[in-house]
Amino acid sequence: MTELLSLSTLIVCFVSILIAVRYLGREGLYVYSTVAVIVSNIQVLKLTKYSLIDDPVALGTVMFSTTFAVDNILNEYFGEKSAKRGVWISFFGYLLFVIVMKIAVWHPQVHHPECLNLCQEMSKLFSPTLVLFASSLLSYMVSQFTDIFIFSKLKKILKNRHVSYRSMISMALSTFVDNCVFSLLAWIILADNPITLSSLWSTYIFVTYVIRLIVAVLCVPLVKLAGFFLKADSHV
Repeated sequence: MTELLSLSTLIVCFVSILIAVRYLGREGLYVYSTVAVIVSNIQVLKLTKYSLIDDPVALGTVMFSTTFAVDNILNEYFGEKSAKRGVWISFFGYLLFVIVMKIAVWHPQVHHPECLNLCQEMSKLFSPTLVLFASSLLSYMVSQFTDIFIFSKLKKILKNRHVSYRSMISMALSTFVDNCVFSLLAWIILADNPITLSSLWSTYIFVTYVIRLIVAVLCVPLVKLAGFFLKADSHV
């Protein structure tokens, strides 16, 4: 059941990206990345269970992984500057969202029986700890720019050929960087009670990376397919 729901999420993401490419161009991809970052950081609060994996996995992994494919689409068809601009736009969008929702949580609560529970749940949902928030933002920026850097370098070395190989390599490495940076910051470096490196690897890095690697492989054809959805005069 979980696998089917995750596959449905991935299909929705793929279709949304292709629609954005076709009808909105690079601006549509900017919108998608911003929404994906916000939604995945909310989904991560819920854990799910896959039949082949013993440990629970945080939701948001699937949708967030598609942002690396969007980076590669922007980089391939609109240029490296457009890809970097997309990262900054989604970073600003997520930061603004968190700040505005944090201010909303700080508003005085009306003690009405119909909204009391809803207000309490909202406070829990939009009150991330400073450690998780900082770890999330930093790992996002580092991994996204890593993806853009690797893809751009391979693009020059391979002289604009083999987009599938370039996408696979850049996404595989950058998603691993994101996983490692976030986990190290959140659970060891900035944590009040740091865990051991072995626990970090087995519980937080390995399982999540396997899922991200699967999504990265599935995203490879998407990067190439996006080129067929572009309007003739919309790319560089």
